[in-house]
Amino acid sequence: MYIELREKSGKHYVMLRHDDEQEDKPVAQFVSTNQVEAYNVAKQYAKQNKCLIRATKGGIETPELPRQPIGEG
Repeated sequence: MYIELREKSGKHYVMLRHDDEQEDKPVAQFVSTNQVEAYNVAKQYAKQNKCLIRATKGGIETPELPRQPIGEG
């Protein structure tokens, strides 16, 4: 497992990834236009999961955001 910090089109995506993962499209756990903020979040995820951070740029596809639960009401 590792944390991927990807920059694409001025946005910084933080993703939890597995070395053997073959997903169709990566899912971002956090997105920010602030590089420092995204790095700090990635650092916290890495500390919690005791893993490394990989920083990448670009990529073919923009990561998706996780689906939010629909509120009851």
